[in-house]
Amino acid sequence: MELIDDESHQGQRLHECLSANGMPDALVELGFRSVSDLWRPWCAARVDSEVASVAFAAWISDVGAEVGVATVMAFRSRGYAAAAVAGWSRLPMLQSRELFYSTDGTNVSSLRVTASLSLRFLGASMRLS
Repeated sequence: MELIDDESHQGQRLHECLSANGMPDALVELGFRSVSDLWRPWCAARVDSEVASVAFAAWISDVGAEVGVATVMAFRSRGYAAAAVAGWSRLPMLQSRELFYSTDGTNVSSLRVTASLSLRFLGASMRLS
Protein backbone atom coordinates (compact mmCIF):
# COMPACT_ATOMS: atom_id res chain seq x y z
CA MET A 1 0.00 0.00 0.00
CA GLU A 2 1.16 3.50 -0.76
CA LEU A 3 -0.28 6.84 0.29
CA ILE A 4 -0.43 9.61 -2.28
CA ASP A 5 -1.85 13.09 -1.90
CA ASP A 6 -3.00 15.77 -4.29
CA GLU A 7 0.03 17.98 -3.60
CA SER A 8 2.61 15.31 -4.49
CA HIS A 9 4.04 14.49 -7.91
CA GLN A 10 2.33 11.08 -7.74
CA GLY A 11 -0.96 12.73 -6.82
CA GLN A 12 -0.71 15.12 -9.73
CA ARG A 13 -0.03 12.19 -12.07
CA LEU A 14 -3.05 10.33 -10.66
CA HIS A 15 -5.20 13.44 -11.13
CA GLU A 16 -4.05 13.74 -14.76
CA CYS A 17 -4.69 10.04 -15.39
CA LEU A 18 -8.19 10.19 -13.92
CA SER A 19 -8.94 13.38 -15.86
CA ALA A 20 -7.84 11.79 -19.12
CA ASN A 21 -9.28 8.30 -18.65
CA GLY A 22 -12.24 8.88 -16.33
CA MET A 23 -12.90 7.53 -12.88
CA PRO A 24 -12.65 3.78 -12.29
CA ASP A 25 -16.02 2.05 -11.82
CA ALA A 26 -15.25 1.29 -8.16
CA LEU A 27 -14.85 5.02 -7.41
CA VAL A 28 -17.93 5.94 -9.46
CA GLU A 29 -19.92 3.51 -7.28
CA LEU A 30 -18.78 5.58 -4.27
CA GLY A 31 -20.03 8.81 -5.89
CA PHE A 32 -16.78 10.08 -7.46
CA ARG A 33 -17.94 10.76 -11.00
CA SER A 34 -14.99 13.00 -11.94
CA VAL A 35 -11.76 14.27 -10.41
CA SER A 36 -13.59 17.41 -9.29
CA ASP A 37 -15.39 15.17 -6.77
CA LEU A 38 -12.06 14.59 -4.99
CA TRP A 39 -12.26 17.63 -2.73
CA ARG A 40 -8.88 19.11 -1.89
CA PRO A 41 -6.86 18.33 -0.03
CA TRP A 42 -7.09 14.58 -0.46
CA CYS A 43 -4.98 11.55 0.34
CA ALA A 44 -5.48 8.15 -1.24
CA ALA A 45 -4.40 4.71 -0.14
CA ARG A 46 -3.43 2.86 -3.30
CA VAL A 47 -2.94 -0.90 -3.59
CA ASP A 48 -1.47 -2.40 -6.75
CA SER A 49 -2.17 0.82 -8.70
CA GLU A 50 -5.83 0.88 -7.59
CA VAL A 51 -7.27 3.50 -5.26
CA ALA A 52 -8.49 1.52 -2.26
CA SER A 53 -9.58 4.41 -0.05
CA VAL A 54 -9.58 8.18 -0.27
CA ALA A 55 -9.75 10.79 2.49
CA PHE A 56 -10.79 14.27 1.43
CA ALA A 57 -11.87 17.63 2.83
CA ALA A 58 -15.61 17.33 3.41
CA TRP A 59 -15.50 20.83 4.92
CA ILE A 60 -12.64 23.30 5.16
CA SER A 61 -12.15 26.85 6.42
CA ASP A 62 -9.22 28.96 7.57
CA VAL A 63 -9.45 27.48 11.07
CA GLY A 64 -10.71 23.92 10.65
CA ALA A 65 -11.29 21.00 8.33
CA GLU A 66 -13.43 17.88 8.45
CA VAL A 67 -12.33 14.71 6.72
CA GLY A 68 -14.58 12.52 4.64
CA VAL A 69 -13.44 9.03 3.73
CA ALA A 70 -14.63 6.46 1.22
CA THR A 71 -13.30 2.96 0.68
CA VAL A 72 -13.85 0.76 -2.36
CA MET A 73 -15.95 -2.28 -1.43
CA ALA A 74 -13.25 -4.80 -2.40
CA PHE A 75 -10.76 -3.14 -0.02
CA ARG A 76 -12.90 -2.65 3.08
CA SER A 77 -11.96 -3.90 6.57
CA ARG A 78 -8.23 -3.86 5.83
CA GLY A 79 -7.20 -0.56 7.46
CA TYR A 80 -6.96 1.48 4.26
CA ALA A 81 -9.50 4.09 5.41
CA ALA A 82 -7.54 4.70 8.62
CA ALA A 83 -4.30 4.94 6.62
CA ALA A 84 -5.83 7.46 4.20
CA VAL A 85 -7.25 9.56 7.08
CA ALA A 86 -3.90 9.51 8.90
CA GLY A 87 -2.11 10.57 5.71
CA TRP A 88 -4.67 13.32 5.12
CA SER A 89 -4.17 14.69 8.63
CA ARG A 90 -0.44 15.17 7.96
CA LEU A 91 -0.85 17.26 4.81
CA PRO A 92 0.95 20.63 5.03
CA MET A 93 -2.18 22.51 3.95
CA LEU A 94 -3.95 21.31 7.12
CA GLN A 95 -1.28 21.93 9.74
CA SER A 96 -2.68 25.29 10.90
CA ARG A 97 -6.26 23.96 11.20
CA GLU A 98 -8.24 22.01 13.78
CA LEU A 99 -9.14 18.67 12.21
CA PHE A 100 -12.40 16.77 12.71
CA TYR A 101 -13.72 13.32 11.91
CA SER A 102 -17.48 12.94 12.28
CA THR A 103 -19.42 9.71 12.28
CA ASP A 104 -22.84 8.38 12.99
CA GLY A 105 -22.91 6.24 16.12
CA THR A 106 -24.30 3.33 14.10
CA ASN A 107 -21.61 3.39 11.40
CA VAL A 108 -19.50 0.46 12.57
CA SER A 109 -16.84 0.86 9.86
CA SER A 110 -16.36 4.52 10.65
CA LEU A 111 -16.21 3.80 14.38
CA ARG A 112 -13.42 1.28 13.66
CA VAL A 113 -11.47 4.04 11.92
CA THR A 114 -11.79 6.31 14.96
CA ALA A 115 -10.72 3.49 17.26
CA SER A 116 -7.72 2.48 15.17
CA LEU A 117 -6.52 6.10 15.07
CA SER A 118 -7.30 6.68 18.78
CA LEU A 119 -9.34 9.76 17.93
CA ARG A 120 -10.73 11.69 20.86
CA PHE A 121 -14.52 12.02 21.20
CA LEU A 122 -15.51 15.70 21.35
CA GLY A 123 -19.28 15.51 21.54
CA ALA A 124 -22.53 14.63 19.91
CA SER A 125 -24.54 16.76 17.53
CA MET A 126 -28.27 16.91 17.15
CA ARG A 127 -30.34 17.86 14.12
CA LEU A 128 -33.92 19.04 14.31
CA SER A 129 -36.22 18.87 11.33
